[in-house]
Amino acid sequence: TCGKDDFYEWDVNFPKYAIEPHHDTPFVDLGFTDAIRSDGKVRVAKLSDERCKDEPYRTYLNGITVKTDDGTEINAREAYTRCTMGRGIEKGCDASSFLDENYPDDFVRDRAIELLDRKPAGKPWFMQVNFPGPHEPIVSTSRMAASVMDRKWPDPIDNPGFMACPQQKKKWFQLKNHGKILPPQIGGRCNYGAELEHLDALMHSIVKHVEEMGELDNTIVIVAGDHGENLGDNGAIGKGMPWHASISTPLFIMGPGVGEGQVHEGPVSTLDLGGTWLDYADVANLGPGMTTASLRSILAGDITIPRRPFVSSGYEDWRAVIKEMPTSPEDPTITSYKLICWKSGKAWKHGAPRSATPFPSGAHWHLMLYDTIRDPDDFVPLDQSRPDVIAELLPLLPEGWCR
Repeated sequence: TCGKDDFYEWDVNFPKYAIEPHHDTPFVDLGFTDAIRSDGKVRVAKLSDERCKDEPYRTYLNGITVKTDDGTEINAREAYTRCTMGRGIEKGCDASSFLDENYPDDFVRDRAIELLDRKPAGKPWFMQVNFPGPHEPIVSTSRMAASVMDRKWPDPIDNPGFMACPQQKKKWFQLKNHGKILPPQIGGRCNYGAELEHLDALMHSIVKHVEEMGELDNTIVIVAGDHGENLGDNGAIGKGMPWHASISTPLFIMGPGVGEGQVHEGPVSTLDLGGTWLDYADVANLGPGMTTASLRSILAGDITIPRRPFVSSGYEDWRAVIKEMPTSPEDPTITSYKLICWKSGKAWKHGAPRSATPFPSGAHWHLMLYDTIRDPDDFVPLDQSRPDVIAELLPLLPEGWCR
């Protein structure tokens, strides 16, 4: 594993930091044979060197001196911190001091290739590459910012003008027209797009390296996300909401035995990747308490093999269940329904579509229902019109949530 894996920090073989854990925090064996584990964007910038001693990305930046546009020498981590944590562009953060080669995702790509180059030859292998982006703070290097500057970016759902592209302001076009270099940029949907395009190129370079090793034809490649991002939809940014942009994550899979061009619209879980990897490794017996279900039959296009009957999700004040089922007693077409249980009369408003059914006054719980296939952006609430679907999904919610 390499990058921001978000696993338990105190692995007995590859702890994330060199300092000792607290006395009540035990070391455990996560099972990796090799690892270069690094931290997230904000922690690298804000936490002290003593707190995160020997964290690899921080150590890398601390050992580099860069020059600003005016030739002033500055430590690379200082430039990184000013670019990622500054309110706008500060002195020390410019096109010369904040480069692609020192970008956090580039660092992780380089570590992935390092791990590939030193893995044992002739043996099966599994590697997880954990990029810290795209994630807040949304920041682009000069090159990345310029690459998206001249394109029109779609507005967030029901929230026009929010998270506008900062480099599309008139002053930056004037700068460009005078032959000046655009400085790094922070925020905006366009710079989120720039991060995605940059990540796409980095992932391609890793896949290309596997191909050059002669192992791509026997390798399953999976691109997944750990959470979504509302990115301004309905006035909200961030994760932790049951709305489509936040609860849904990307999942792309390619390799031997995977049907080309398939699109599966039914609900699956990122947690099922573990079962999928074990299936390909011919491991039949799962550990105690594991509910992961292999996606291998879906990838092969075999719809006859039973799969996970439903997917569960949740965060703080809500829980949700998503299940494939017939549209209605009159319409056998398979769709997916999402039932949300809220326990807060305030939290539900964050990022909710205007059409969402309001939380009943004085109620302790509130149910919302949506068809995720016909209405992926949650515009059409069905909680008042489809009590039959609610009755079928309600028992699948965790005990104590709306039941």
